[in-house]
Amino acid sequence: MTKDILVSIMSDDLFSRNWMSLLVVRDWRTRLVSEMNCQANPYVILAQDSLRCDFLLVDLDTLSSNPSLLSTLNNQSGLAKKIRIIGIGSRAESRFLNRINPDLFSGYLIKDEIGNAMCWAITFASDNKNVFTPSTYNLACEIDFEHAHEKIILKKRIQEGITDRQKEIARMAIIYSIGRRDLVDELKISEQWSYGMVSELYDRFGVADLLSGEDTTQLLLQNDPKITKKLNSIIEDLGEGKKARDLETLAFHLLTMPVIVD
Repeated sequence: MTKDILVSIMSDDLFSRNWMSLLVVRDWRTRLVSEMNCQANPYVILAQDSLRCDFLLVDLDTLSSNPSLLSTLNNQSGLAKKIRIIGIGSRAESRFLNRINPDLFSGYLIKDEIGNAMCWAITFASDNKNVFTPSTYNLACEIDFEHAHEKIILKKRIQEGITDRQKEIARMAIIYSIGRRDLVDELKISEQWSYGMVSELYDRFGVADLLSGEDTTQLLLQNDPKITKKLNSIIEDLGEGKKARDLETLAFHLLTMPVIVD
């Protein structure tokens, strides 16, 4: 299995922090190291607990009320290994790009644009890509932001061909991994029906075909090599396993798979 990508999260909003944490924990490739608010010094906290970290995912929605945040993020003197910064917010703000140390910058994502594909963005960043969503890349071009690595622009994929009911089931059962009994209570259906509905979604996403090695080129984002490579690495990590948990893991990655913007 490939090495985990170690992620720490900074956010002052509990809902946002929980959402980001859930995605990092659910993703096969990322591991959550720590959570903290934006008033903390992340490097002091990580050093005190002897924690290693590859990426710091920073919620920028409170940037206006915390003017020292970027100075804190830029001050990595004394660290043996640089921790790379990915900003995430509700709107694109030039002050982040203007003030972040370009050597530490790995990406800038807008929450509504990246959606649940956030950890896909982190894994592309781990391949030395600078990750953007459409509006942050447009802003970077406007202010002539010089990024150190090849850029990649991502946005959430709109799931087509499934009903609103199926989308809700996919959100609860696959993304949030709600247990079957809780799912039954939430949807007011029988447990047997819940299994059938989830299995139908697995068929829709082509989960069994992927695990069996059958041709799924149409599914793999119109043969986009970057996405195909990532999916193949996930399937390789799963090995021969076809347990229910493995199916759910693969379905999670397919459901959160982004679109790469040209």
